[in-house]
Amino acid sequence: MTIYTFLKSSPCPLQRGTFPPTSQKTTTINYLNYIDIHTHTYYQDLETTLILNVFPNEQDKLQLPAYFSIGLHPWYVYEKSWEQLVDQVRSAACDNKILAIGESGLDKAIANSYEIQRLAFIMQLVIAETLKKPLIIHCVRSYSEMLAIRKKSDQSVPWIFHWFNADEQISRELIRKNCFLSFGHMLFTEQSKAFGVFRSMPLDYVFFETDDAGYTIQEVYERAAGIRKSSVADLKAKILDNFGRCFKR
Repeated sequence: MTIYTFLKSSPCPLQRGTFPPTSQKTTTINYLNYIDIHTHTYYQDLETTLILNVFPNEQDKLQLPAYFSIGLHPWYVYEKSWEQLVDQVRSAACDNKILAIGESGLDKAIANSYEIQRLAFIMQLVIAETLKKPLIIHCVRSYSEMLAIRKKSDQSVPWIFHWFNADEQISRELIRKNCFLSFGHMLFTEQSKAFGVFRSMPLDYVFFETDDAGYTIQEVYERAAGIRKSSVADLKAKILDNFGRCFKR
């Protein structure tokens, strides 16, 4: 299936900036909120706005009172099924509770065909760019490949690198290309690249996440505030500002 055929065959009108109304109640975002930019587990917390990751076969989650991302993870990219699953992502993506596409990306640490991973990622990038929705990135040993794709992509559409753990040079290159870096449990490991980068990087391109790593978002914010010698309240305000810029809210 070509990218052109993929878009043309869509039952969902992928028109830039056009989203159908929804009757589902979602969370309210205010300056007091923690923002959990990427989690696999739904939880209720009046002080937290979360983006719940949904895989194509988990669309029952879309009934929950939350915001969502939907995407085909590279771990689940298989030759016989990936096109159908990406098609499910495309069909669901118009829902305005779905704020982002992903997580999607490239992973050299798994046995799945890297070329098929790349094709699935490009297809989902097209969805994100067409709908002008940010793309949440899973990237393992593939930063050079991601940067090459980013150079050719629509850089007005933000990318969010979840579980970022690369060096300062890569972080600077990504930030220059309108990419946000999301930090979580790696901040609790001082020897990690993520810890070193976060200590001095500009906060204008930072998000925090729980993923499925066992820390609460409050613990992540507190850890980040300690590293930056800041207050949690100041971090909340900054991340909320980043959220508004990234998601145009």
